[in-house]
Amino acid sequence: MLGILLLAVSLAVITSCGSEVSPYETNNAEGYTVSVKYDANGGTFTTNTSVIVDSYSLSELPKDGSGKAKVALLAPDNALRGNDAFIAVKKGYFLAGWYSRGEDGAYSDRWDFSADTLTLDASKQYSADEPVLTLYAAWIPLFKVDFHSLKTGELISSYEFDPTVDGAMQLTLPKWSTESGRLELYKFPDVKGSTFTAAYFDAEGKNAAEGESLSHTGVINYENGTAEGGNMKLYLDYADGEWFHIYTAEQFCDNASVAGNYVIHADLDFADEIWPTSFMYGNFVGSIEGNGHKFSNIKITQTDNSRLNAGLFGNLTEKCSITDLSLENVSFTIKAGARNAGANFGLFAGTASAQAKISGVKVTSGELLISSGAYFATSDYSIGLACGMGSVEGIDLSAIKCAATGDAPEKVIITVDGNTVNVVINN
Repeated sequence: MLGILLLAVSLAVITSCGSEVSPYETNNAEGYTVSVKYDANGGTFTTNTSVIVDSYSLSELPKDGSGKAKVALLAPDNALRGNDAFIAVKKGYFLAGWYSRGEDGAYSDRWDFSADTLTLDASKQYSADEPVLTLYAAWIPLFKVDFHSLKTGELISSYEFDPTVDGAMQLTLPKWSTESGRLELYKFPDVKGSTFTAAYFDAEGKNAAEGESLSHTGVINYENGTAEGGNMKLYLDYADGEWFHIYTAEQFCDNASVAGNYVIHADLDFADEIWPTSFMYGNFVGSIEGNGHKFSNIKITQTDNSRLNAGLFGNLTEKCSITDLSLENVSFTIKAGARNAGANFGLFAGTASAQAKISGVKVTSGELLISSGAYFATSDYSIGLACGMGSVEGIDLSAIKCAATGDAPEKVIITVDGNTVNVVINN
């Protein structure tokens, strides 16, 4: 029968150097005269030891006709060892296998635990303190991908992995999620204020990575426990700003940011969504590429009289861009009014910079409503059909109706001159 002494022996090898009776003497006395040593070789086992030893009783090993005994060794981490299994680890490295070593110290003869057997001469005398075989752990540095900026060449970040894990050699390329509208980066780095656009294998940006994934180019040489090409470089290109690809109104609202950039891929119905307050009152510096699609059923109400600008967008800055977008069944209600001088209100925007890029924007049906309960503490305010201050060229003002609302709409007198809306509320 095969006898295996595991944890007790491995611990004793490390901790009992000063004891009167060594564990090997105990093994010999008990008949375990053949030992196989596993050296973690710079790593450690989960027992916090660097060496474990399997010991066998030669007399109990089955012999063949020529008097040879053969032993099928168990890998240290083999599950057949049960709770006595040993996992070897070394920070920053992965295990290539267990090897003998030649005179030059190089690894050789990788042990195949599924096929190789240890052959012993049954007529020979063995001693447990002299291993018949020592196998060394061969460690290879973790494979790595260095992500560099295509524009500057600077290192952005690195990703390390164990190539022996299933699928680890495949790196999924970033792709847009139709569920979230966001770019799924997977293992690729997120650069604040920018959005990934492409990956290249060369610093010149000529050899692009295409498809859904790419393979790491490293190769493990199991014959001698080494590897080539473990460090791989990728050069990443990024677009300025945070971009989203939008398919639903919910996605648009969930990703609302005055600095966001949105590529619209479908008509969006906002009947069940609340238009983002950040857009309604904020300074929009991002972009919307409408691609000929429409936003419909947007209903917003101005309820904060401390804000200076309000509309679908509070202020369209010189940095913003909105193109090729239609607005259908859109209404903006001025309910609170303004307590501060210089307030501006319009269906599309409170104010619009002359440098704002607004093109191909159409209002097919819009309504600007002014409540009889609105209060204006100063006469220094502006209301416009499309824009309170500034202009938005190309918007058909005839598609925007202006009317009174509230508890006493008859008290609101409205006159319209082009884009300008004059209001008198007889309270």
